[in-house]
Amino acid sequence: MGWQRPSEPTIPTVWYTFQAKDPDNGDQLATYRVEDLTEDRYDDMVRHYTENFVKDEPLSENKQLFQDELSMAEITGFWQWCFEQKMTIVCYKEGSDEIVGANLLHVKQADDNASWDMIQSKKIHDIIAINEYMTDQCSIFKNHNVDRYLTAYGLAINHRYRGRGIATEILKARIPLCRAFGIRVTATNFTAIGSQKAAEKVGFKSDLEVTYDDFAKMGPRYAFPGIKSKSLNLMSLIIE
Repeated sequence: MGWQRPSEPTIPTVWYTFQAKDPDNGDQLATYRVEDLTEDRYDDMVRHYTENFVKDEPLSENKQLFQDELSMAEITGFWQWCFEQKMTIVCYKEGSDEIVGANLLHVKQADDNASWDMIQSKKIHDIIAINEYMTDQCSIFKNHNVDRYLTAYGLAINHRYRGRGIATEILKARIPLCRAFGIRVTATNFTAIGSQKAAEKVGFKSDLEVTYDDFAKMGPRYAFPGIKSKSLNLMSLIIE
């Protein structure tokens, strides 16, 4: 069945608060909070990722997922699957229900038997292949001696709020979240230099980095010609 979130802490729990510039008030500081995604915002979150992730994240943008009906239907279904594990976090500005940013989170266990057989889109299979290459080459379970860890499938910031360090702050929220559930490590394949730099600021360390040029040498399945990023970086953070 995979990992199941315990009934406590309840949803929504506020995991982290911070201050950053407010785009609606002359760039004065506003207070933001990062909390659990609630079921009543699932449809809004699908729109958020459609508008702020698919055309911007390097792998999805390169494969032009937004132009392919099958790919969009399948990636939307995948997002919904992530929501159901009840670990996705969302950022709001105090006094507003606008989604500022979000991180699709998932607790991965050593005994998981994930299968992607239901995916029909070749574009998505190519994205899965390059990500699974990283996790196969560098086992977080073995390297960190854990039987589960918190991973992620997309960090998306609303265009209006970019350039304010909000991605870094959302990543920081993983620390109290992991502590609450006794998770000792969080790790992610960061696809873009911006998210990699944000992770570094939080304390994530590189476990394995492979350039997209080197991936292309491995064959067509791993090639992303013209991709707007340098490398794929599997980075982890030990939770003290």
